[in-house]
Amino acid sequence: MALLDDLVAKYAATDLADIFADVDATANRSVNLTTINSDHYAHLKEITLAQWLLESARATSKLANEHKNFAGLKWRDEMTPFASPKGIHVPSERPHPAPPVEFCFFADIDKFLRGYWKFLTRSPYKGLQDNTKTPENFIGFIQSKGFAADISYVTKVLRLLPEAHDLLAKAQGIKPPSPSDTLEITGFPKEVEVGQGFKVEGTAAPADQGKKLSVLIDGQFPGEDVVIGEGGKWQFNFVFTQAGDRKMKVSLGTQRDEVTIQASSASETGAVTINLSGSVGSGGINKTPDKLAVKKRLHDLGFTFVGNPTDPALNTGFIKAIKLFQSIIAGRSTVTGDGRVDVGGTTHLWLQAANAPRWQTMPNSDPSISLRNREKEETFDDHDFGTSWLADTIREIAVDYHNSFRSSHLGEAPFTLNDVSRPQGGDTPDHAGHETGLMCDVYLPRTDGKAGDIDMDSPLFDRNATRELIKAMRRHKLVREVFFNDPTLMEETFNGRKLCNFASGHHHHIHFEINPPVRA
Repeated sequence: MALLDDLVAKYAATDLADIFADVDATANRSVNLTTINSDHYAHLKEITLAQWLLESARATSKLANEHKNFAGLKWRDEMTPFASPKGIHVPSERPHPAPPVEFCFFADIDKFLRGYWKFLTRSPYKGLQDNTKTPENFIGFIQSKGFAADISYVTKVLRLLPEAHDLLAKAQGIKPPSPSDTLEITGFPKEVEVGQGFKVEGTAAPADQGKKLSVLIDGQFPGEDVVIGEGGKWQFNFVFTQAGDRKMKVSLGTQRDEVTIQASSASETGAVTINLSGSVGSGGINKTPDKLAVKKRLHDLGFTFVGNPTDPALNTGFIKAIKLFQSIIAGRSTVTGDGRVDVGGTTHLWLQAANAPRWQTMPNSDPSISLRNREKEETFDDHDFGTSWLADTIREIAVDYHNSFRSSHLGEAPFTLNDVSRPQGGDTPDHAGHETGLMCDVYLPRTDGKAGDIDMDSPLFDRNATRELIKAMRRHKLVREVFFNDPTLMEETFNGRKLCNFASGHHHHIHFEINPPVRA
């Protein structure tokens, strides 16, 4: 791994401004790199290193070892003066035996760093300077312009982004926070419905992996033992069968943590009635009147991709909407429903609920409550859909943040939204999660009153505004977890819990997620 270490060390120590100036001084280019916003430099380094980790198999490929070509760059005449052509036989090329393919040969890592960015100033990448706002924006743009034919390329590169961040941080002498050695409940709902399944999650010392936690309810009813997983992380699902303020305690030896969760009975106020004679959906009985009733309700709730609500066809969009709806009411981050509505079952009950989740775009920007929806301003992205529950939560957090902090600090950054979910929910190449409209990414506040395009190590990072924004998130009863990796804020507590928790890759944005409300 010595070659990878050399690459990372050299890249970490090199200012992109110097690289861009050198490249812009060359001929035969269609992109001016020096016009790229310098606030984007940190995440551009991370996403390009992640790309090189993939292309070079972490600097172990023949191209990397023999030619210092970590990005698989084929020769183009414009690559002069940073590279020279080198013919290489590629087994995958047709026909057999194929003539050699000319790749770029770089004399050293410094030449490669400049040569890589020179490659992106060629005419196919015209407009690059306007597509560097986020790692996803950058890698998606160059992939769409022909850098890679693999339809999964963006996903594969983004999966390596946390590793790239950690490598660069280590090379710069920035140490990641040490894993906590304290048993702690990090995620739980503040309120649930009796009979509603929910998730509790937390951390323990990594050395305790494989050990069993004991769970005690109200000081007397034991729950099932929970096994601590890799890295000290653990989670379990639970259901309360009785109402009240229920106390849940987890313990491991002498360590223990306890939370109170309010269990309430569902209210019938404002509920609608959907009479079903049999199951609907994947593997259901699927009588026409039943299909029409479910389809119309989902369509009315904003899941319009069910198709024509007067057509009983059991199409792909209909099943997809049922699965998404099921995953939402279960509080999941990914779509995992079975696609069938059973008579009297949980999905049927929620479809009839007055507060059934609606599928919609997130709130528009509203300066009067310090809310900016930057996601809606970025036409290259489509992650601005989610649940009505999340939309309401966003507005309430914005009002809280505005009233408790920003109204008396008008120069501070507003609450600025980034990704939620895609128009029909489900898989998104930009995230491991974000499929069900219950999760939201938030741009970091900056000391210049703007938000985003920085990470927590930037001198523009406004820790004070971030602290107050996360407090507003934590005060909301549906918010179950906040992830942000600033070591200072992770050490702080609020209302007896950690202000935010660590999650790989969450150094340039805040991520929060919500639980479903109690059914009404």
